[in-house]
This record gives sequence, structure tokens and C-alpha cells, in this order.
Amino acid sequence: MRILFFLLFVIHSTQIFGQLKGAVPQSSAPSHINEERKEENKSAVSLAKSNASKLKKSLKLTDKQHDDLYKALLDNETNIEKTTKSKLSKKDQFNKLNQLNMTKQDKMKAILTKEQYHAYIMSFP
Repeated sequence: MRILFFLLFVIHSTQIFGQLKGAVPQSSAPSHINEERKEENKSAVSLAKSNASKLKKSLKLTDKQHDDLYKALLDNETNIEKTTKSKLSKKDQFNKLNQLNMTKQDKMKAILTKEQYHAYIMSFP
């Protein structure tokens, strides 16, 4: 019985130490592993630009729709940034962000066609 327990202990500890191999720097690791990751620019402009370009592709927007959507998203992202950096209480921030989201949805309805807006809404999980 002791031998069986000892064998199981050795097998189990080997598996555990084998999983730690990835946590310890290895000599065979690719060179990019040790490089620092670039911080993405999460400014309102970059977020609005990337979201507008993604929506242009997925919803097949016209150039005018794309421009109007970019302006609406930029305005929304700027207001979100200001709200999150403000000294409002969490409850007031939540209410303000909810209001901004509803305003954004109203602008989206005005810019997009009925079919495009439906596709936009249905794209969320």
C-alpha cells in the first residue's frame, strides 16, 4: 500500500512540475517572449476610428454614413473619457454612461438604415 501511494505521489508531482515548465524562462523560448508589449493607444480618437472602420466593413456603410458614424462615435468616446475621469460618484457615473449609451444608440439609428441597425444590434453576443 505504501509503495502504491509513493508511486502515485511521484507520478502526480511529476505532472505538477511539468506544468511549471512554462512559468520558468526557458533557453529555447522564442526571442519575442522577453520583449515588452506595446501599450495600445486607447484614446477617444483611436477608439472611434477603429470602431467606425470595423462597422464600415461589417455593415457596408457608405462614405457619408462612415463620416457621420465616426463623428458620433468620437463624441461618445470623448464624453465617456470625461465621465470616467470626473470626480462623480459611481452611481452618477453609471447613470451618465447609461445616458451616453442611449444617446449613441439614437444617433446610430439616425445614421444607419433599418437593416444595418438590425445587423449592428444582432452582432452583440
